[in-house]
Amino acid sequence: MQNLDPIGRFFRSGLKLPHLRILVSLADLGQVTRVANAFHVTQPAISKQIAEIEEALGVAVVSRTGNRLELTAIGKVIVACGREVLRHLELARRDVIALAAGTGGHVRVGAVVTVPDPLVANAIQLFLRRAPAASFSFVESTLDRQLKMLEDGDLDVAIGRNRMTSALVPVKHETLLCDPFVFVVGTAHPLGEPERQPGWEDLRECRWIMPQHGSPAYATLIAALDARGIVPATSSVESSSLTLNLSLLQRGDFVSVLPISIARSHAVRGTMRILPLPAVEPLGEVIAHWRADRSEAATQLFVECILEASGELQAE
Repeated sequence: MQNLDPIGRFFRSGLKLPHLRILVSLADLGQVTRVANAFHVTQPAISKQIAEIEEALGVAVVSRTGNRLELTAIGKVIVACGREVLRHLELARRDVIALAAGTGGHVRVGAVVTVPDPLVANAIQLFLRRAPAASFSFVESTLDRQLKMLEDGDLDVAIGRNRMTSALVPVKHETLLCDPFVFVVGTAHPLGEPERQPGWEDLRECRWIMPQHGSPAYATLIAALDARGIVPATSSVESSSLTLNLSLLQRGDFVSVLPISIARSHAVRGTMRILPLPAVEPLGEVIAHWRADRSEAATQLFVECILEASGELQAE
């Protein structure tokens, strides 16, 4: 049986950050020569580091295939964990630099396209006012993609229209706004005439603008239509672009759903009609998601700011 004492000693006191950086680079580049060039050292110096790792562990972490070094199963485990360690160190480096300059940190936030712009904008203003040394990044994407980024550690806060959970990491949720989705058409659409009182039957032959296939919003809308025996036409459009959706609606060819906060502003301008049909209830909330196993001060501060911003928006 393999003696596990060397492995234990290696992880207790022998493992060094250069070991992790070299193995991760080897996994990415595949050749010792390329790794040496990346670290601006000689090839023998990299080979020596790899040999030190294997000697300390008592097991092989690489095997040679032609001119390439392939990671063994043990090497792959160390690399997978090493990537996470190095990622956390990079996050710590950013936050320490920011905090050393005052209150700071780095927060990465994502939102679905239908989250009201003032909500995120007001939260960012609050956050940066309270943490002037902080940095902030924002991405617009579907909630399922945001959840994957949250799991991978590439996102701190995800904002969407569904309450989602993860089998990989614990996730906290907080409802920010009540902003139901309503059925809309452009005023040039046959159902856009004010004197018409359309019902569900009138939607059967319509062309639709749908959320992207596979997204939580798509599944929710399909379920709502299916409950009433409505199947969207094959000539429907799937789009996550709010700008494109609004343009198509105003041309009068499509039916879609929009948050009432957006639909009302266009209805007031006379470019859109909100149909007298029940709202899509499962999409009625704007919900923030963040990891329960993380406690970065900057992330917690942003969550507080977006909750405050949501309260102010609802009070208007």
